Amino acid sequence: MDLSSIASSINYRYQTPSTLQMGGLMTGLNTADIIDAILEIEARPMQSLNTRYEQLDLKASAYQQLDDQLESFADFLTTFKLQASFFAKTTSVSDEDILDVNASASTSAGTYLVKIVSFATYSSLSAGRTVGRDDITSSETFGSLSYRYTPEDSSLKIQKGTTTYDVSISTTDTIDDIISKLEAVFGAGNVTFSSGKLRIESDESFAISQENGNFLEVFHLDSAPLTESGGTYSMESVTHVGAVSTSNTLDQIASFRSLTLNAGNITINGVSINVDPANDTLSSLISAINTSDAGVTALYDETMDKILLTSNTTGSNVISIDDGGTGISELLGWDSSTFQAGSSGHIQVSSDGTNWSDVYSSGNDFTYQGLTITVNQFSSETQTITVTNDIDSVVENIKEFVNRWNTLMDYIYTKLNEDPVEQSSNEELTDEEQMQGILKNDRFLEGIFNKLRGFITTQIQGDINYLWQIGISTSSSLGTGGYENMVKGQLEVDEDQLREALTNNPEAVWEFFGGNDSEEGLAVQIQDYIRELTKFGGEIDKIAGTSGSIDKEKRFIAVQLTDWIRRIQRREQQLWRQFSVMEQVVGQLQAQSAWLSQATQRSST
Repeated sequence: MDLSSIASSINYRYQTPSTLQMGGLMTGLNTADIIDAILEIEARPMQSLNTRYEQLDLKASAYQQLDDQLESFADFLTTFKLQASFFAKTTSVSDEDILDVNASASTSAGTYLVKIVSFATYSSLSAGRTVGRDDITSSETFGSLSYRYTPEDSSLKIQKGTTTYDVSISTTDTIDDIISKLEAVFGAGNVTFSSGKLRIESDESFAISQENGNFLEVFHLDSAPLTESGGTYSMESVTHVGAVSTSNTLDQIASFRSLTLNAGNITINGVSINVDPANDTLSSLISAINTSDAGVTALYDETMDKILLTSNTTGSNVISIDDGGTGISELLGWDSSTFQAGSSGHIQVSSDGTNWSDVYSSGNDFTYQGLTITVNQFSSETQTITVTNDIDSVVENIKEFVNRWNTLMDYIYTKLNEDPVEQSSNEELTDEEQMQGILKNDRFLEGIFNKLRGFITTQIQGDINYLWQIGISTSSSLGTGGYENMVKGQLEVDEDQLREALTNNPEAVWEFFGGNDSEEGLAVQIQDYIRELTKFGGEIDKIAGTSGSIDKEKRFIAVQLTDWIRRIQRREQQLWRQFSVMEQVVGQLQAQSAWLSQATQRSST
C-alpha cells in the first residue's frame, strides 16, 4: 500500500518498501492485491484523519484569504476616515499664469484676494570683469585673436542696398586694416572698434555673408542682428573678441592675460573644490562647482564673457569665496565681483478686501489658512482666489466606501453559504474548487459577518446618528428591496439625499464617519474591529496563525497519522510474512502429494 501522499501531507519521511515481494507462486493467489485490500480496510480510520488534516489545511488558507480581504478594507478606511476625505476643496484663480493654488480640508470656502508685494529672488555674485582679454587694440592682427576660435583667411560678400561687394580678410591683417577694407564699402568713420567689439553703420540696409573662413565667428558677428534707428542701420559684435572658449584649460586662459595660476583648492560657502589649472578647463571647473555641495550654480555667459554664481535657493543667502591662493578669483573676476542678496517672497491676503495679512516665504510658495499659494510671476494686479466645497469628490469617496463594503460582505456571505464541489477526489479539483464550501456555516466566520452587518444600524452620537440619514441604507429609492440586502449586509446609496447632507452640514457627515470628542465615528469603529481580527495575535491569528488552534489540531493529527503509517507498514510486513509461510506450507504439501502419487504408481507395478 502506497502511503507516500499521506506522508507528504504531514512532512513524514516515508520510504516505499524496496524488497521485491512476489506471492502466489504455489497457491496461484494474487497476494499483493489481497494484502492491499486488507490494508485498505484497516487503514480507513487513517484515511479519515488525513481527510480531516487536508480540510484543516484548506480552512487555514481560507482564513488567510479572509484576513487579506479584511485588511484591504481596513487600509482603505485609514484614508477614508480622515477629515480631508470629507472636506475636499476646489479652487479657481483669476489668472492661472500668475498663481497656482491648492486648498486643504481646513480651508474655509469663500473668496480670497492676493496682492504680490515682492517676488522671491536668488542671491547672486557677478564677476567684476571678463574672463578673457578686454584690452585688445586695433593694431593687433586678425590671426592673433585665437581666444575662442582659430582665425582663418576669409572671403566676405557684402550687399549694401542694391550693390554687392567682395572683401578678403587675411590672418596677417590688423584690425585697423580690416576697418579700412570695410570702410571702403560703408564709408569712412562708419566702421569702428571699441571695447573689443566691431561696429558697422550704414545709411542703407546691408547683409554680410561668408564664403569661406571664419571672420564673422571671430568677431562674433555671425549671430549679430541688424538694427535700424533714425534711418541708420547698424551691426555690432555680440561679445568682445577676447571672449574665451570654455574648452580651454585654465592655464591657457590665464596666459591670455599673463596671469599665473597655482594648483590647489578653492572654497565656496565652506565647501572645498580641487583645481588643477593645467588640466581643468573652464567647463570642468563650472561642472565641479555645480556638482558640489556649495549650494550655488555657476554659469558662463558667452555674451558677457563672465562667470555668474547664483544660490540654489531663494532668499538672502551668502555666497562666500576663498580661492586659496590659486589665482582663480583674479582670473574669473571674483576679486572685484558684485554681490546681490536674494529677497524673500511677500504677499498680502485678504478675505474681505479691507483687512490684509502679510505672508512671507523664503521662496515663492506661501501658506495661508490651509491655502497653498505658488506665485509663478510678479504682477501688480490683485488676484482673486475662489474656494468651494468639492461635493462631487466627497460623494465619489463615500460611494467607494459603500462599494468596498458590499464587496467584503458579499465575499463573507458567499463563503458562509457556498456548497463544496462534489467530485470523486481532490486531484480532480482546482485549488479554488477545493476551497469552495470549506467555511460553509463556519461559526467564527458567521460571528464576523453578524458583527459587521450590525454596523449598518449602529447609532453614532452627533447631529447625524444613522447611515440612513445620509442616504445610505439596505434599500434606497432606486433599490431592489431592503430585506434581501439586510440579510446579505448590502448597502445602497441615495445620491440626492447624500448630496443634500453634504451641502447642509459636511462637518456632521465627517463626524459620523470619523468621530468627535465624545465618540469614535462609524469608520473608526469598523476599522478598530477589523484590526482586532487581523492584527498579529488577533482573533484570526488565534485560529489560523502559526500557533493557532488549527495548527495545533493539525500537529495532533500528524502525530496520529505518523503512528498509523508505522502501524500499516508493520501490518503490511506481517501479512507478507504470513502469506509467505502459507506459500511454503502449500509448496510442501504439493511436494508430498507428488511423492505419494509417484510411490503409489510404483507399488501398483
